[in-house]
Amino acid sequence: MSFRKLNLIALMAMTAISAASCKDDEETTALPQLSGLTFSCPSYVLPEQRIKMTPRGTVHPDNKGIGYYWKVTPSMSKSDTTRLENGLSPDGKESDGSFTFTFSDTLGTYTVNCYAFAEGHSGDAHSITVEVVKGGIDGSVTNTGISSDDPKFTEGGQTYYYTTVGGLDWLRRNISDESCGVPMENCNAASDVFGRYYSHEEAMTVCPEGWRLPTEEDWISLCKACGAENAEVHATIPGMTTKLMANAYFNDMLMTEYWPEVGEIRNDSGLSLIPSGYANLGMKSSDGGYPDAVFEGLEQYSVVWTADVVEGDEGMAYYRYIINDQPDLMIGKGDRQSFGASVRCVRSTEN
Repeated sequence: MSFRKLNLIALMAMTAISAASCKDDEETTALPQLSGLTFSCPSYVLPEQRIKMTPRGTVHPDNKGIGYYWKVTPSMSKSDTTRLENGLSPDGKESDGSFTFTFSDTLGTYTVNCYAFAEGHSGDAHSITVEVVKGGIDGSVTNTGISSDDPKFTEGGQTYYYTTVGGLDWLRRNISDESCGVPMENCNAASDVFGRYYSHEEAMTVCPEGWRLPTEEDWISLCKACGAENAEVHATIPGMTTKLMANAYFNDMLMTEYWPEVGEIRNDSGLSLIPSGYANLGMKSSDGGYPDAVFEGLEQYSVVWTADVVEGDEGMAYYRYIINDQPDLMIGKGDRQSFGASVRCVRSTEN
């Protein structure tokens, strides 16, 4: 064997031993991990809304002090330390690590990041995505086909836009009456963006004066006026998705991609439905809210109550819904107290 080959073998052996040694060092010097960090922040906020966030749950293995720093992207270029390991803020005041932030006036998506640190330990991190939103026809939800010149009226400080189809006036945006119901993710900032989600019992009460919740017969009249040839109560109505939905955007991003079999979204009816989802409301609290509500189907489903109660089961009512992979207007049944859907209202054109 040549001297060069012996040197090469020796070098390879030394490299292997060195790598193994480094690996052993890494394993023996692994730092203990902080864990459990969390904090709360609304999923939806208004422009320039100021929010205070407090870190909780972080566990130090040796029960010693923990520091925190925060960063909101894309708003902040540098992190903000709110607490050092000695329990004081950088300016020497007692601190629980809370962070108060005023969100931008620019609509869009922001990420709030919190980091926990302690000497001799691996840090912990938690982040929450927040949408800065604005209600109204010129707010976060756009491309609905509604303009400020369209027919409208004002009641209780709110402006309601409507269209006339099949002998009835139909509201073109989801009701956002804050006297009951619940907003998306329990964030009031989202009330006038997606509308609120109401139990059927609430839905029967929230229409403006002179308006009411549409019956199944009203939906049939609407669909027939839009060209439906096979429209019956409490049954699927073919080919209505393209005629009832708006190809809406949320904060400049398309809300949903419709499947090819749905066809081109034209919103022929002017109803301007949006895929705002639905809610499983849970138990109603003593103050009338739904703190445990679970929201589903955003950017996929549009779900609106009808006035019709299920015959033989007065605890259930019918709702109409559209899903982004189906061309038809579907029919469903929901519990009148625990299922939450959007509300559109109608009135006679004689009013």
